[in-house]
Amino acid sequence: MNLEQLANLGEFIGGTAVIASLIYLAIQIRQNTRSVKSSTLATNTANWSSILVNLADSTKSEAYLNGIVGTENISPAHFLQFIQITRAMLVSWETQHYQFLNGAMDKDIYCGYERACKDQMLVYPGFQMVWEITREGFSPAFRELVDRLINDIDEGDSFLLVEQWQQLARQRRTQRKSRTPDN
Repeated sequence: MNLEQLANLGEFIGGTAVIASLIYLAIQIRQNTRSVKSSTLATNTANWSSILVNLADSTKSEAYLNGIVGTENISPAHFLQFIQITRAMLVSWETQHYQFLNGAMDKDIYCGYERACKDQMLVYPGFQMVWEITREGFSPAFRELVDRLINDIDEGDSFLLVEQWQQLARQRRTQRKSRTPDN
């Protein structure tokens, strides 16, 4: 083998090593992206679970229920609790929105969160009032999203969840009665 052939062989081996390194790097980036998305989802799930379990406390749930209806005569203590709870929810949602926009959360997962936030938070007058009071503390992209979602809500939507619950409860009761043999 002459010097030119050795140089060509070295160039070929070097090129092959570069290609192998790029393939390895692509695999590592893909695995890292999956890991980041998984970690993001776990963190968001833990955060929302904490907020929702916290609402199960009777004093907080009472404040929350008084707040979501947007009553004029809410006590100062209930107002403070309600505004802090709703701010925590909005901050958590904004974090998810940011993570979604930056590729750290899958679209399907984020869209589920967004739909739940619209249907279970933004539909209530009290939530909309807190949004009006606090919206300037959020990013422009998030303000645009929440404003658009609120504008898409029909006036009567805030009680749809309760109506759905009642309808499902009636259906379940009817199903149980139809399965029970008459004695």
